[in-house]
Amino acid sequence: MVLSLSVYTGTAATMALLGWHVNKREQQQLRVGGGELPFASWEIMMAMLIYVAVSAVRWLTSWDYNMYYCYYVSMQSVGDFSRENFEPGFSLITELMAKSGLHYAFFFGFWAAVQIFLLYYALRHRKWLLPWLALCMMLGPYYIQWMNTIRQTVVECLLLVLIELIVQRKFWIYLVLVLLAATLHKMALLLIPAYFVPLIPTRGSRRWVPVVILLLCVAAGQFPQWIKWLFESLGTLAEYVGYSHYYRLFASHNGTYMFVDWNGPARVLPFVTCLMMAWYYPEMKQHSSGDRVLSATYRFALVHIAYLNIFANTTLYLRRPGDLFRAVYLVMVCYTMHYLWQQRKWIPLAVMVVLNFYFVFYDMIKATINPSCVTFPEFYRTFLM
Repeated sequence: MVLSLSVYTGTAATMALLGWHVNKREQQQLRVGGGELPFASWEIMMAMLIYVAVSAVRWLTSWDYNMYYCYYVSMQSVGDFSRENFEPGFSLITELMAKSGLHYAFFFGFWAAVQIFLLYYALRHRKWLLPWLALCMMLGPYYIQWMNTIRQTVVECLLLVLIELIVQRKFWIYLVLVLLAATLHKMALLLIPAYFVPLIPTRGSRRWVPVVILLLCVAAGQFPQWIKWLFESLGTLAEYVGYSHYYRLFASHNGTYMFVDWNGPARVLPFVTCLMMAWYYPEMKQHSSGDRVLSATYRFALVHIAYLNIFANTTLYLRRPGDLFRAVYLVMVCYTMHYLWQQRKWIPLAVMVVLNFYFVFYDMIKATINPSCVTFPEFYRTFLM
């Protein structure tokens, strides 16, 4: 546990400090009439390098990580995957790296580099969010889960970049990039209808509207039996997005896969965070002078929490489509915390800090006291030690 907490908190603090420094330099330059710092500033490059290094030397830290590790080693030893249904883009990259004789650390480091590049590139004009991003990402539930769901996480982070295309109404470029992402994970195809999410009206300054909608989603999620009829029409869609295996498990009426209670802190605290977002969003929107990226990010964050609560008491695999908006939700958390900091709203900011920085400490303690209650082994391990 000591190693895990040291790595996660140390990485969070270092990346946050680098983000703070690059934003400070940029603000100083803007005040004297200069322009924005380039994306490839030394602070951003250093932060990305730290993220990649920490990720590359991780070892056997989750179920999916172990799966990818075995596939990569299998490709190197026998020249083929032990699984046939990987998407062509992911298969090609994996095969090229494996057959080049690269250590598996380069494989995991590569995907970590793609993740963090997309995140930082999406925020290249909003460097003031980088310190909050580093802290929330490393201390919240994001990083631990992202290095588990490697392919889907790339799609999640790509959506942050695609938001700019949405607000600029560049649908065809958006579509091409989504189709390319689908060669890494078929779930990316669900981003095609997601293009229209920012068009959802939010009723201006009426704070109660999203709050009521979210509460209704919670109520629906408490009685998930209504979802059963949905599976009768899901077969074809499941095939397209690479979920046919999971669909067959659902259709078999296997209770283990259909209904699993999910009512702990991992559900409740993000929901409370989203309620705070909804409460402060009208002020944030006014303060941001009509930032359309903020508006789109807010809508995606609402959809993320609404979806997860509707399907809360089903199965992890049915909740996964909602996780496509997880990285966008993370950035909306950062927007909210930065606004509260700027406006010196210390009490709500303190609440947000507790809600969003608790996860690593909570999970490490829980895994130490009762390892059987943790879904995946989330301690930080490295092959270097």
